[in-house]
Amino acid sequence: MSETLDMRPEPKGEKVSDMGENFKKGIFLISMLLLLVATFQLYFSIERIIEIWFEHQYIPIFRAVYNFLVLIASLYIIRLYIVKR
Repeated sequence: MSETLDMRPEPKGEKVSDMGENFKKGIFLISMLLLLVATFQLYFSIERIIEIWFEHQYIPIFRAVYNFLVLIASLYIIRLYIVKR
């Protein structure tokens, strides 16, 4: 079986497009990493605000409500992602 290999060089347009796509993917990944870090910082900052603003006896109640709201928001986002697929 004789197979011929296509040894022609790629056109410049495809290479630039590929580089542009890689750049966009890189920017997207960096943005997602920064979003993840900001989300964790926001979560723990709100935890700290709960400790400062509320009396010690009410902290577990407000933490439970806050964590419940985070859970609902997370499930909603995951549901949107799954439905989109």
